[in-house]
Amino acid sequence: MAAALYSDAVVALAARKPERLAAPTVSAQRNNPLCGDRVTVDLAVADGVIQGVGGDVRGCALCCASLIAMIDDLPGRPLAALPERIETVRRALVATAIVPEDPLAPLLDKPVPRPRHRCVLLPWDALTDALSSLSTQA
Repeated sequence: MAAALYSDAVVALAARKPERLAAPTVSAQRNNPLCGDRVTVDLAVADGVIQGVGGDVRGCALCCASLIAMIDDLPGRPLAALPERIETVRRALVATAIVPEDPLAPLLDKPVPRPRHRCVLLPWDALTDALSSLSTQA
């Protein structure tokens, strides 16, 4: 029997419906024209710390699960720590290894085929855009 395309953890994350923030500090959108995935990331920021993350996604289970994992993971983190967090996701995709205690472990509990890395990274790329937008607002 063939292995399931998505792990149970990814399916569970993807089943949750993200919500947009009512009054985000910044928002950013990214699209993947190859597959049609589209994601919007909203951030609420105060005193250099993420207070809330929201968004919307139209995409595959990996893209949806990635946004939900981000929504769960980022609140309470300082803005200064986010570039390293984004890099953690990128490294985990390539190395197919993440410590089990990491909040992102359910997203990356099974190797993601290389052609699908873009699906997982799309919300994180939108986050990078949001952070860039924040730095130009300051």
